[in-house]
Amino acid sequence: MVVAGETTDWGHVSVLHWRGQPLHVRQLGNDSDPPLVLIHGFAAAAGHWRANAPAFAAAGWQVYGLDLLGFGASAQPFWVQDNRTWAQQVLHLIEQRIRKPVVIVGHSLGALVGLTAAVLRPELVKALVLAPLQDPALLKPRPRRRHPFCRRWQRVSRILQRWLVPWRLILWLFSRKWLLVPGLRAAYGQRHRLDPPILHLFARPCRRPGAAGSLAGMTMGMGARPPQATAPALLRRVTCPVLALRGQEDRLAPQAMAKAMVHLRPDLPLQVLEGCGHCPHDEEPKRFNGIVLAWLRETFPA
Repeated sequence: MVVAGETTDWGHVSVLHWRGQPLHVRQLGNDSDPPLVLIHGFAAAAGHWRANAPAFAAAGWQVYGLDLLGFGASAQPFWVQDNRTWAQQVLHLIEQRIRKPVVIVGHSLGALVGLTAAVLRPELVKALVLAPLQDPALLKPRPRRRHPFCRRWQRVSRILQRWLVPWRLILWLFSRKWLLVPGLRAAYGQRHRLDPPILHLFARPCRRPGAAGSLAGMTMGMGARPPQATAPALLRRVTCPVLALRGQEDRLAPQAMAKAMVHLRPDLPLQVLEGCGHCPHDEEPKRFNGIVLAWLRETFPA
């Protein structure tokens, strides 16, 4: 048996098709156990939950991990996507493969996707862990209605992004170890060791043929979201139990984001993991797993 953390390969791997596109799915645990879905962050994949999925399965959960479209081993089409598109993929997994309400644990962008899924289909998501929730909209003032000319110009500028931004060069540079390591250092705590499996997890998708177009599409999509698709609006609407986590040293989802979230929903519990950066689930998995499992036992005592 592979020891958690030594590799990013866990569980049984299968393919689920959504709108004709293959999605990479991992599954671990007994079919009779309650389902828990892990959603990775930006540029990552389900393998990023390498040290969490085995622990959750051992604690009595049937664990699923999904590579969102454009990431990991899933397809990389040039589609304009945002968190609503990715949430539909998660909901498709729940409806077609799991067929019962789930707990969602999301990291960074994955937390935003999980939050979106919980708002779109509340009957399918019975609890949500945001670990952490990252959305720049949390740091921006409430948007005002833009002049029609400004809206048209922004649409044109987003279309030009695909052709004027050197996406292929950006991805090639990011996939090189000499730039990938500093980039991940900005996410992970300074004391955390970046091992070869985690470097491979982030670098490999960048080298695939469709990566540049896919990145362009998701950048265009996230930049064009309406206010109702941003974290502030979604937080106001979510009704299931929610646990929020963040690393004390997180520079990508800074304390100001957490404060904005608490201001919007003071009823949501927030736990801070000392000594962790943006990836507490991989930096301190035992502590992370313990907090999440304790909260789940408290939330679902049966």
